[in-house]
Amino acid sequence: MSNTNLKGTLQQLIQECVKAMKPADLLMGTVISVSPLSVQADVSMPPIPAAALILTTAVIQRTVPVQGGAGGTVEVIPGLKSGDKVLMLRVAEGQRYIILSTL
Repeated sequence: MSNTNLKGTLQQLIQECVKAMKPADLLMGTVISVSPLSVQADVSMPPIPAAALILTTAVIQRTVPVQGGAGGTVEVIPGLKSGDKVLMLRVAEGQRYIILSTL
């Protein structure tokens, strides 16, 4: 095998390997349901179940106590709702998705 053929073969193998690893990339999705959590990223693939989703603090519902006055709590982050558009990062060879924020 000549050096030219070897180089071409190695380049092809590297490209196929990188493609198979599905490096992390950004994609958008729509929250289909909240309980259990399910997100549709692309109509050509099944909805992503809760087990494959990782939530950041930017999308987890959060309430904080009010200091002074009548007290109570205030909702700082409303959390995810059905129909919300979300920005996700695909990781772990496409097996997990991190929901970064709502759009």
